[in-house]
Amino acid sequence: MKRIFPGLLILALAVALAPRLAAQTAPAAKADRWLHVKVEDAKKGETVRVNVPLRVAEAILPAINVDVIKNGRLRMEEIHTHGVDLRAVLEAVRTLDDGEFVTVESQQETIRVSKEGRFLLARIHERGDQGEQVAVKVPLALIDALLSGEKDELNIAAAIRALNELGDEVYIAVTSPDETVRVWVDSKKAME
Repeated sequence: MKRIFPGLLILALAVALAPRLAAQTAPAAKADRWLHVKVEDAKKGETVRVNVPLRVAEAILPAINVDVIKNGRLRMEEIHTHGVDLRAVLEAVRTLDDGEFVTVESQQETIRVSKEGRFLLARIHERGDQGEQVAVKVPLALIDALLSGEKDELNIAAAIRALNELGDEVYIAVTSPDETVRVWVDSKKAME
C-alpha cells in the first residue's frame, strides 16, 4: 500500500489544479466516467478516497513528467521487470483462448491467472484467517491500448481513453484483515 500513496497524491494534486484544462478538453455530450480508488487501513483508522474524472486524468497526464511517466507514456526501460519482456508477455496474453493458464498452489496461498471473455484475471487467495484476497481484472481492450505506443513504451493515455469506453467495472479488489483496496470505474461522482 505504501507504493500506492505517492502516485495517488500526485494524481489528486494534479486533479485539484486542472479544472480549466479539463473543461477545455471535455466532450460536451458524453457523461463523465470516473476512476475511483478507495483504500481503508483498519489498523490506522484511515481511509483514502480518490475520485477522478477520466477525461481529467487524460488531460493532465501529458503534463506529468516524473519518474517513469513522460507525456502519458511509460518507458519500458525505466521500469524493472527483472529480465521479463513485459510487452511480449502482454502481446502473447492478448491472443490466448479462454481458460486458466497459471495455477500455483502452496500451503500459504493459491494463485490463479486466467482469461475469461474480454478479461485477463489474476486471483490470489492466502490461506488462514489473516489471509489476503486479491482480485485483478484487466480488460483486453486496456492491454491493446497500452500496447498502442512505440515498441519500448506503454501508452498510459490510450489506456485511460480505453477505460472511458468500457462499462462499469471493479478492476482491483484487495481484502485483508487490516486493509481493503478497491479500484473501479463508473459514471458516478460519489464513491460507494
